[in-house]
Amino acid sequence: MPRLYHKSEWFDEISPSALAEAEFEDILIQNADIIRANTVIIPFKKTVYSTEGSARADLAMISTDYRHWVVVEVEMSRHSLYGHVIPQVRTLREASYTQECVAYIHSKCPDLNKGKLADMVRGDPPDVLVIVNKPDTEWQREMRRYGAHMMVFEIFRSILNKMIFVIDGEPPRLAHHFLSELSFGLLPRCLTLSTPAALPVEPGVQFPILIEEQITYWERFHTATGAYLTPIGNPPLDPGRKYALIQSESGDYVIRPLTKNKGAIYDVAQK
Repeated sequence: MPRLYHKSEWFDEISPSALAEAEFEDILIQNADIIRANTVIIPFKKTVYSTEGSARADLAMISTDYRHWVVVEVEMSRHSLYGHVIPQVRTLREASYTQECVAYIHSKCPDLNKGKLADMVRGDPPDVLVIVNKPDTEWQREMRRYGAHMMVFEIFRSILNKMIFVIDGEPPRLAHHFLSELSFGLLPRCLTLSTPAALPVEPGVQFPILIEEQITYWERFHTATGAYLTPIGNPPLDPGRKYALIQSESGDYVIRPLTKNKGAIYDVAQK
């Protein structure tokens, strides 16, 4: 087994077969900031449903600004990739995450803002992250194929019960100043907010957004399942494109065309 030497102390790798999944989950929860800064990790054992069936994740990662959340499937390398992991990932990717999730999440972490959790769940479904305790190229290939992210989290322990973590990969992250993806949908002239909790504007309040350096005015409104922006007037936007709502250094809200960059969930095209 591999060993690490750090500050005059030897650390031995914990055998994948020696660590119970529940113990692995506890270590991840206790070290949330190592996995991703400004994130809360909670148990998330709630059953969710898709057209293919049902599944339960293990954990949920929630950004402290409520812009984004991730359901986490904690796996041991001894588990069957094709018989267990992939079916779980497919169901979690396609499942419906309802407002029932809000009550469940809040029960696990009452310090979280229930209203902002409701906005978060009303937006885009969570990403799926598989955390496994040993690297495997086949697992990495299959996770990419099914639209999931993967992180390898190996644990080394000293005779004094100190731990060192070796981490490969990272959870999905948001680009700086990005608030929400905006897209046209079934409601005429309305833009769907993918991350409603990121926009601190109450429904029914008019507020300005810069588009191509011109001021436009918008209102926010909610349905039972979504959050939207509706313009006052006719903004210069192409219904066939997706856009990003960002906040500039001066605090202004700005809409720009959206691009997707490796390493960040979203980025924005610059003028």
